[in-house]
Amino acid sequence: MGEVLSSLPLAAQHEHHHGGSAADLFLMQQSSGTSANPAALPMTMLMTQAGRWHFMAHGFATFESVQQTGPRGRDQRFSTNWGMFVLQRPFGRGSLLLRSMLSFEPATIRNRAYPELFQTGETAFGKAIIDGQHPHDFFMELAAEYARPIGRRGLAFVYVAPVGNQALGPVAFPHRDSAMEIPQAVLGHHFQDSTHVAYDVVTAGAQYGPLRFEASAFHGAEPDEERWDLDGGTIDSASARLTLVPTDRLTAQASFGYLTKPEKLEPGDAKRWTSSVSYSVPFARGSWASSAIWGRIYKESHDSTLESYLVESSLRFLGRHTISARFEAADKDELFPHFHPTGRIERPALPVPTFRIKALTAGYTIDVFRRGTARYGIGANRTWYRFPEILEGFYGESPKATTVYLRMKM
Repeated sequence: MGEVLSSLPLAAQHEHHHGGSAADLFLMQQSSGTSANPAALPMTMLMTQAGRWHFMAHGFATFESVQQTGPRGRDQRFSTNWGMFVLQRPFGRGSLLLRSMLSFEPATIRNRAYPELFQTGETAFGKAIIDGQHPHDFFMELAAEYARPIGRRGLAFVYVAPVGNQALGPVAFPHRDSAMEIPQAVLGHHFQDSTHVAYDVVTAGAQYGPLRFEASAFHGAEPDEERWDLDGGTIDSASARLTLVPTDRLTAQASFGYLTKPEKLEPGDAKRWTSSVSYSVPFARGSWASSAIWGRIYKESHDSTLESYLVESSLRFLGRHTISARFEAADKDELFPHFHPTGRIERPALPVPTFRIKALTAGYTIDVFRRGTARYGIGANRTWYRFPEILEGFYGESPKATTVYLRMKM
């Protein structure tokens, strides 16, 4: 058996365990699906070896207490959590990866959603979730991937997942280092990275030097409310992504996806565009990670186009302190129940009220205890909102949200 490593950049962990294989490094840098954080990113994880198999485990859990002001504000205690487990080994001229990601949020988030002002997307008890965030499914990812070098600078890969993440969008917020210490979901989640849990995903791609191109086919519907099972369905949607990795510190991507009937309560298809840049700088006893993300979605059901913007940053210093901030602006058209046309859409869709919501979140986390590769911390953040004046009768003049949490990551 091998030893345990923690808090090393991915490239250094790879060099220690794998001896420099380009295919191994490519697979190890992935966060979920085939999306990747910057390779310079310091990551704490459990790593061990048995024969030619390498085992890696990485996890994150928070126990949160949220308090919100305003007429629509609610208070609740819950836990967000996930664990990733990876087996990897050389196979032929390349490398094989088997990955699972599991979450117990269906059990640790009651009433099928936790409170988050102005958040929308998916359903609970047959109704659209408004001012709340749905839990992740128990099976967030079950995937196999094979990568093989081609020539001196090229590489090809194939990814297959009954449940997984297709080539669409940036690294999802639960796995982005710039977002790790802000545990609540981003308001633009369903514009940017909500498809990180999708079904019957098949992705193929190639990389040459700093450029990577990949395309996916998958089932377009979002997960249903039964969070413990595997949904699945006909492969009816597609996406493509171009990624640029000029240095170990920087990744950038642009992607497009055509989603067939993604929303349970909205008929019609959707188109999604995203672009993002992530930058990570390690330094003595700390790191600085930042991301800028744009997302746009066209909804056939109401013939409307919505956009979202996000900038977030996380600064870790003196080995145990983290300051985080996030600013976002997102168009919201689901804050109030409204009519959805049924059947085939052959006429102009009905307009729905759309509001530009802005939110600023700032927080602080301190690690208070370490054991092996695990870090236990306590933190808090506060969110301020700006929105059109017409919404003040529903949300109050200046609603705020305060989140206090215990955090464990490994």
